[in-house]
Amino acid sequence: MGRSGFSTIEMIIVVILIGIVASLGFPRIRTAVQKTNVRSTRVFLAGATATARAAAIQRGCRGVVHFTSGAAGTVWVTACPRMAAGAGTVDTLGAVEQLASRYSVTLTATRDSVQFNPRGLNMDYLMTVVRVQGASVVASDSTVINQIGKVVH
Repeated sequence: MGRSGFSTIEMIIVVILIGIVASLGFPRIRTAVQKTNVRSTRVFLAGATATARAAAIQRGCRGVVHFTSGAAGTVWVTACPRMAAGAGTVDTLGAVEQLASRYSVTLTATRDSVQFNPRGLNMDYLMTVVRVQGASVVASDSTVINQIGKVVH
């Protein structure tokens, strides 16, 4: 006599409720992902700067962190070669990272590179600001490399 299971009306109500909950939560999830991508980019920039500074101190020569701005923003670190230094030769430390495509952000740097001397100090004594912009206005931040070469967030 009694049938077990769900009626069509009950199933439709459940699907509608799931749709409402998902539509309320999706924008918040998207914003959280964008903020996380901006934060990850900022952390990577700080790490690359520390790598360039450490390489300059360890190798006793100039270490440089390079930036390209825009939607194709990349970051890489170079230093003098560890073995058999020649005129115009440099080692690229790590990979050339395309942060803009990896994290879906746009980079805007006030300069194209920051150079560190063998003492680990910024050679130009100029402040460099790298602004990281996510897909929305809410998701943006910047990394500042001050005049002595320290990363300030």
